[in-house]
Amino acid sequence: MIAPVAQRSTQSSRNPQREGLSLRVLRILRVAYVVVPAVMIAAAVDAHDLERTQVLLTFARDGSFVLDVSNDPSWLKLRLEPDFFHRGNFIDRIVLFVDGHEIRPSSVDYIDGPVVGTHRLRGRMPLDAHTLRWYYGLVIDAYPLTIRRADGRVQVEEIGGDAWSRTIDVSGQFQAPRLVDRVAPIVVLGLLVLPVILRLTGTRPPLKLSTTEDTGDAEVKSHRAQA
Repeated sequence: MIAPVAQRSTQSSRNPQREGLSLRVLRILRVAYVVVPAVMIAAAVDAHDLERTQVLLTFARDGSFVLDVSNDPSWLKLRLEPDFFHRGNFIDRIVLFVDGHEIRPSSVDYIDGPVVGTHRLRGRMPLDAHTLRWYYGLVIDAYPLTIRRADGRVQVEEIGGDAWSRTIDVSGQFQAPRLVDRVAPIVVLGLLVLPVILRLTGTRPPLKLSTTEDTGDAEVKSHRAQA
C-alpha cells in the first residue's frame, strides 16, 4: 500500500515585490499630478513678476505722443545684448501700426529706476489717424497697455504677451493748431522782450523841455491877463 502523499499547494502567482513597486509608482504619479501643474503656474507667475511690463501711451492735441515702455531692469539686461542700451535701437522692438502704416518714434531715452526701467519714446501721429495696432516683441506674458487720449479719455487694453493688440480707435482727438494759438505766444514773447530792448538801446520817450523864450512868453501872457 502506498502511503498517501500530501499535495503541496501551488505558489501564488502574485509577487509582493511587484505589488509594492506598483503602489510606489502610483503614489509618485499622484504627487506629480498635483505638483507639476502647481510648479508650472508658479513659474508663470514668477516670469510675469520678473518682466513687470507696463506700457503707457499719451497723446496730445497736435498729434504728438509720449510712449513709456517699462520693464524690470534685471530682466531687460538678460533679454537684451550688453551694448543695447548704448545703441538706442529699442525702437526696433515695438511697432505702432496706424491705418495700415508703421509710425516710427523719432527719439528714445532710457530712464533707469530701482523697480522698473523705462524706455521713453516720442513721435507724432497723423492728425487724421483712425486706428492703431500695437506690438511689443520682447515679452512673453500678458501686460496692460494704457492709452491716455488728448480728449481726456483713458483706455486700458490687455495684451497677450508676444502678440498684437486688437484694433484700437484713436480717431477724433487730434486737431491742427489754430492761428490764434500760434500767434499768441509770439505776441506775449514780444511784450516781454520789448522793455529789455528799449533799455539796452537807451531809447526813451521824448520829453518836452521848457526854454527861456517859452518862460518869457508865459510871463507876458500872465501880465496881460492880470491887466
